[in-house]
Amino acid sequence: MTDKPKISISWSGGKDSALALHRLINQDEFEIVEIHTVFESDTKRVGIHNIPEAFIEAQAEKLGMPLKKLYLEKRPMAYQKLMTDYYKQLKSEGVEHVMFGDIFLEDLKDFREMMLKPAGIKGVYPLWKEDTKNLINEFFELDFQSVLCAVDSKFIDQKYCGRLISPSFINNHPDIDPCGENGEYHSFVIEGPIFDFKIKVNSNDTYSQQHTFKVKDEDGSEKEFKELFYYSDLELLLKS
Repeated sequence: MTDKPKISISWSGGKDSALALHRLINQDEFEIVEIHTVFESDTKRVGIHNIPEAFIEAQAEKLGMPLKKLYLEKRPMAYQKLMTDYYKQLKSEGVEHVMFGDIFLEDLKDFREMMLKPAGIKGVYPLWKEDTKNLINEFFELDFQSVLCAVDSKFIDQKYCGRLISPSFINNHPDIDPCGENGEYHSFVIEGPIFDFKIKVNSNDTYSQQHTFKVKDEDGSEKEFKELFYYSDLELLLKS
């Protein structure tokens, strides 16, 4: 038992979650009770990352932390209800903080805070407003390794799917945010100082999938955008 405030970790499996968790662990201000991940209820995969449930389970095992699985159904307002109910559950269990790996997306942070508020939960953002070039360099310096699991076809060629994020990859793509904070790419972390040992994966093939996004203008009107993403068909080689 500890007198530290309890916290749950919002976990996507990607590099921002991992770096933020590393910061949190080193600060030693909180008792981490679990990581939690949202999966699509029909596919058992992580949203636009498209990472299978078993991969997140492997990460939780290497982290030595309990994994709370939250399953998102395809119906209006389902995400908001899922998360607000979960936050209320956390509060009833004495957990008053949730960590996020967000960096500079104000709208996303505001949305998170809106969902946290009814439960009286406080958001913790270890990377907030930091320079993303510095953050990705810190990620490399800490010897984290992360595989590109998804790339936006507008910015990145599909040949990069399944490859490790590297300094050369970042340098070869000067027009993207170094951390992919605008959704240019997503990743799956396989190694780093927060893990017991490396998660082995193999990239078998690449496939594409189109996603539709709705964005509100300042006048309240909605615009619809369609983006083509390339995905790496990753295979988990070692779970223990």
